Amino acid sequence: MTKKQTPHHTATLITADDGGVGKTTLAIQLATGYKLAKIPVDLFQLDTKGKLAAKTGLPVISLSIADQHSTRGDDLNPADVIAPWYRAITSMPETQRSSILEVGGANAALFHAGVAEIDVQEDIAALNLSVTALLVTKAGEDSALQTLREAKRLGTTLPGAELVLVRNEVNGCPVAAADYLDETVRKRYLALFERHVSIRIPRVRPRSMALYERLHVTPDIVVSWHADNYAEAIRRTGRPRDEAKIFVKDIAVWSGLVQDELLRVLPILGSTSYG
Repeated sequence: MTKKQTPHHTATLITADDGGVGKTTLAIQLATGYKLAKIPVDLFQLDTKGKLAAKTGLPVISLSIADQHSTRGDDLNPADVIAPWYRAITSMPETQRSSILEVGGANAALFHAGVAEIDVQEDIAALNLSVTALLVTKAGEDSALQTLREAKRLGTTLPGAELVLVRNEVNGCPVAAADYLDETVRKRYLALFERHVSIRIPRVRPRSMALYERLHVTPDIVVSWHADNYAEAIRRTGRPRDEAKIFVKDIAVWSGLVQDELLRVLPILGSTSYG
């Protein structure tokens, strides 16, 4: 058997047919992984929020319909909206640059319409592109139903992408919580986890996550604040030493676990270390 080689570039799609499930949190962690691995990556966002750019401090290419329409005088097709992302991923063999695309929950249908219109699946096969779809889900019936709907869309429009389920445990383990779902939904939802690889985003102490959410820095920056005996952590959070120290340690453990999970499904990231 020939050993599967790690690709030198890959396109990662972060999606969910739902808002507030943790897509941006995951995108920030993934961008951090690329930064630590010193791999060039382009960030795209099919959303109107600017959190990804604010947190990473990196340029994020907006696939906003409004932005596209301002440069075009005619009617836009879904393919027009995703065109910058499409051009980036199909040129990966030449540019050697990877990409991350976060699809806002309200725009999932638009994204898939554009993918189908251009027939991105044909390019995945013809150009031998490495594409991974990270489908984020959390505990609860609404999220389970929306996860099933998005998985079906991915199977239809991007069957050549590797589908990875991301269990956001902010409200508990989605798999364990499936016990409380309607029987039909539960069986279909759990069947997804039997067919596909899954990774987890562990829960963080709420007080620490609240501090992290309001700071415009990536996790590795927070972790680095132990180097000056937590002086920067105290200054940036405005909290006393004990709280600032616990915050840094919480984010260090959490981010390290997430990076390890991402590495399992995206070996291109190589090894990352947290000081």
